Amino acid sequence: MPRPLGDVARILLCCSCSFATVQSLEIPSARAQETAAGPRESADDLLARGIQSREAGRDAEALELFRQADARDPQNPRVLAHLGATYQALGRWVSAHTYLSKALEQSNDPYIQRHHDELEEALATVGEHIGFLEVNGAPDGAEALINGQLVATLPMSGPVPVIAGSYQLEVRFKGHYTLTRPITVSKRVLTREDVELSPHAAGGNRSAPPPGAAPDRVEGSTGATWVPWVLAGVSVAATASTLIAWQRREHYAERWNDDAACLGVGVSREERCGEELDRGKQAETVLWVSGVAAGVFAAGAVITAIWTPGEEREQVSQVRCAPGWGGASCFGTF
Repeated sequence: MPRPLGDVARILLCCSCSFATVQSLEIPSARAQETAAGPRESADDLLARGIQSREAGRDAEALELFRQADARDPQNPRVLAHLGATYQALGRWVSAHTYLSKALEQSNDPYIQRHHDELEEALATVGEHIGFLEVNGAPDGAEALINGQLVATLPMSGPVPVIAGSYQLEVRFKGHYTLTRPITVSKRVLTREDVELSPHAAGGNRSAPPPGAAPDRVEGSTGATWVPWVLAGVSVAATASTLIAWQRREHYAERWNDDAACLGVGVSREERCGEELDRGKQAETVLWVSGVAAGVFAAGAVITAIWTPGEEREQVSQVRCAPGWGGASCFGTF
């Protein structure tokens, strides 16, 4: 059962009824000539057949016929308008925006002038689903892809329409490090991304990785050089906490063992100094936990420092920690 058409599609189709009827009367003789001489169908013939397919609810079939008509006559305003309306009906928003915009650019065409308001309304509806992306930077010839699909080559002549949503932007060029970053394109908003690819140190003999492969290095990133320093800083803080916990444990143990303070006539040691015992046990627990943590983080710092490339280890980083009651605070530059 044919599905109902949208308002714009219905207007375009109704206004094309007389055209389709005339063409349907001419098609048999034209087909006979094609059989004899073998010429291709004209853009008008394909347009008429596409309109009939849309009236029957066969949008995908109509789209293919309109695309063939566009190949015959790329600047035909009627074909552009019907292509835009059909793409809209199929939910292909970027293509709908492209062809509706092209149709409206033919502002001097009588057909476009008659249906200008309907086409503008259709374009506004499509605009609720798309935003615009512009990538600026270097080098010239670099490819910009979103989710692995090529959308432009630098330098871009202008923004391109993109369905609103979140994407993974990838910019690549042979002999340069590939840049990859997440982006969000909002509807009716222009999103600009500035990029600058760095060449390989070997002089550009290495080719860029294929789409989806992990990039060698993201421009502006310092790699993992900060990881060993962070681990070392945490290890120092844990060591300081261990020392403080040990001092507190010894303090409470000394008070617990003080007979003069914790023994009395008719009063047990637990009754008089039970709080000292509890605090001593707590300090002992912190002592063991922080001691183990200090060892683990120290080992992690050594391992990551060994695995960090030599050229990245040249960066200067500083970590300073100071003990405090019950812990330690660290700060530094990386």
